[in-house]
Amino acid sequence: MRPERAYLTLLAAVATVALLLAAGLGFAIYFATHDPNTTTADHNTQTSESSLDAGDERRDRIAAEPMLTVTAADATSGVPALAPQPTIEIPTPDQIGPEGIPTGYPHTPEGAVGQLGEIAVSVLSAMSLDHAQRVEAAWSEAPGSGGTWPVLTLIQDFLAAGRLSDGLPGSASMLVTPVGGQVKGSDGDDWHVACVLVRLTYTYRDQASLAFGLCERMAWQGGRWVIGAGSHPVPAPATWPGTDLAVEAGWLTWKDV
Repeated sequence: MRPERAYLTLLAAVATVALLLAAGLGFAIYFATHDPNTTTADHNTQTSESSLDAGDERRDRIAAEPMLTVTAADATSGVPALAPQPTIEIPTPDQIGPEGIPTGYPHTPEGAVGQLGEIAVSVLSAMSLDHAQRVEAAWSEAPGSGGTWPVLTLIQDFLAAGRLSDGLPGSASMLVTPVGGQVKGSDGDDWHVACVLVRLTYTYRDQASLAFGLCERMAWQGGRWVIGAGSHPVPAPATWPGTDLAVEAGWLTWKDV
């Protein structure tokens, strides 16, 4: 096998496993002990605020609410849906914030989703632990309060598989495209669990693509959306965009407006 082919194989293996392990050992155990073919009831509905306790407990329960369970294969392929896909309209940012990340999103749930998408694009396209750590410090309400950021684990595994020190090889690129979004739950206007589905396309003489889902608590602070304090939400379902399974998982097709 040519070196670049071997590297792509490693990438695919690490990335799909990381979809399950990125949130840490606790979620790894969860996926290891649950049937990947089962689904969670009411996965298409947001958590009802009326059924939750007030304060931090309410937010913790929204973050921990299970989402649709999918397999690693669902991140790389799927049957295109015949019906029109529901959309989420993401406003256009008008400013540049810390670490060069676009910002200026409005004080709305869609604004929270859009900001998380910009954060994901920045860190995943660079595949640099140093950059991701700076982004976490600049874009988190309380860096480290929820344990290791799942994105850091994904990048670490990628670098280890490719035997890289930090960042992509000079001739390689990682294109990160937001393709879906959803708001899992809310606690007033200033706090949402926002989720983003991105398509990663890795190019190194050849190409490999897969979907990656990320959910974060997003808090309105200082006139912008930041990653909120507290434990990281359960892993988002990584489904190939444009499929019935993506809709079933609650994903709305990303539409810039």
